[in-house]
Amino acid sequence: MANSSIVRVVLINLIVLVVLIGALFGGYLYYTNSTNFVTSQDAQVTGTIVPITVQYAGRLNSWDAAVNTTVNQSDVLGTESNTSVLAMNPLLSGLVAHNSTLRQRLNDAESIQSPISGTIIQNNVQNGQVVQPGQVLAEVVNLGDLNVTANISETEIRHVLVGQSVDVTIDGIPNTTFKGTVQSIGNATQSAFSLVPNISAASGSYTKVEQRIPVVISLNGGYSGKPVVPGMNAVVAIHVNNN
Repeated sequence: MANSSIVRVVLINLIVLVVLIGALFGGYLYYTNSTNFVTSQDAQVTGTIVPITVQYAGRLNSWDAAVNTTVNQSDVLGTESNTSVLAMNPLLSGLVAHNSTLRQRLNDAESIQSPISGTIIQNNVQNGQVVQPGQVLAEVVNLGDLNVTANISETEIRHVLVGQSVDVTIDGIPNTTFKGTVQSIGNATQSAFSLVPNISAASGSYTKVEQRIPVVISLNGGYSGKPVVPGMNAVVAIHVNNN
């Protein structure tokens, strides 16, 4: 019985010691991470998505902007004819009939070109469709120049500086850490751009909500060969230990 009691006491002490060591180690990791890193799970892969539009109303004579097509800047994606629009608008036809320069301009087929080099990620029209000025026919993005936009807490943004190193993980690409650099820090919180006004003060009640500032992180092209696309969720850890 005495031996059993001794063994029990030793086991209890060992368990307490292991728990204590684990707690101390966890506290050390928490302190180290909170001191050396500013982290955020509110982050997404972003890129400059450029719309493809036309200047004049008309009908698409040809259109070849399939999704996932790689294009170069100024590549012709289609042509647009204005004659069909003239036929539908007698008043405009009358004006054009008395203006030879305008008539020639409208009768010529307009080339629709890609504004940048990149990949078509969305196509909204088809051949033969009537299109209008400002209408987005398709969208193109340079997949070789993507960033990550992370929303950082207002209480931690003071530690973040342009040029700091960043560890980036992307949900859709597990077990891979990308190296990035803080490229820019927003000058306003996300709520400043909200379309929904804050009416709590006018109603006599107020709930304080932590605000977040967008920080753009360059991936420095270090994701070549990986299926990184705009909109993917990400987690960032910004190295701030030198501040």
